[in-house]
Amino acid sequence: MNPRLRTLLLLLLIALARPVGAQTVVLDEGTFRILRGGVSVGTETFTIRRTGQGVDAQVLANAEIALDLPEGAQSVRPLLQTTGELSLMAYQLEVAGQTPLNMTVVPSGRRLLVSTRSPNGDQEQEFRATPGGVLLEEGVAHQYWFLSQLTEGTAVNVLVPRAGAQDRIEVRSAQPETVVVAGAQLPARHVTFVINGQVHEVWYDAEDRVLKVSVPDTGFGAERTTR
Repeated sequence: MNPRLRTLLLLLLIALARPVGAQTVVLDEGTFRILRGGVSVGTETFTIRRTGQGVDAQVLANAEIALDLPEGAQSVRPLLQTTGELSLMAYQLEVAGQTPLNMTVVPSGRRLLVSTRSPNGDQEQEFRATPGGVLLEEGVAHQYWFLSQLTEGTAVNVLVPRAGAQDRIEVRSAQPETVVVAGAQLPARHVTFVINGQVHEVWYDAEDRVLKVSVPDTGFGAERTTR
């Protein structure tokens, strides 16, 4: 990893280590039950917090995802840092298991630089950095929080780091609905996103917290375990 990436990641980790105080607000935290094809395969425990104020504000989101898959146990640790307006500042992904992976994403001018290290070697990729663009990792439920402000009918670029792809995400529809969370029916906003023809169904509460996720084409699902 080059020195510039090391410095950015160090700053990101330092920001996460700041104590909770007047300058830090927890925006959401909790646990999801992760499903594959309707079968429970693990959990995702996450925290999303905002630090600083005004132009210095940042949003930090990290999670511990523990999966028990047919190919073996897998641990996934995503760490996302954005500005207060949710523009990407840095991203790191660590995957442990039979196919370990380390990945970083950093903006550089008009490009997004993606560095990947795996048993197959090191790889570098570049993607366009566009205004309003978002990042969404496959199989990570809490990151849909960063899509909650997209309005019906809009479309922006979305980077899917682990897939090594950049596509367009479209907000197809948004409508009121009820959803069952931890055994209770709750009012929700049901939003349908489409990425490269693939439908992503997400249910949010009134505070834009993610309650449930379903991606029928891949069989991925996530259900919040607490209200």
